[in-house]
Amino acid sequence: MASDICVALGERIREMRRVKGWRQIDLAEHSGVHEVHISDLERGSREAGLRTLDKIATALGTTLSEMLKGL
Repeated sequence: MASDICVALGERIREMRRVKGWRQIDLAEHSGVHEVHISDLERGSREAGLRTLDKIATALGTTLSEMLKGL
């Protein structure tokens, strides 16, 4: 079940990133999270910590709660 949540979160991050017209490297530069880590998160193959998710949400111009809403 946890992997389903990771996949859903990864899809959400990818969608939000693409709406901004960003590549993974762009999100990495804006968030301070390594590009490989972002790639792993978007594929759902890695669980993210709260600090990492907060950095990504801030870079994407949203809140952590909005990013996680409905997952």
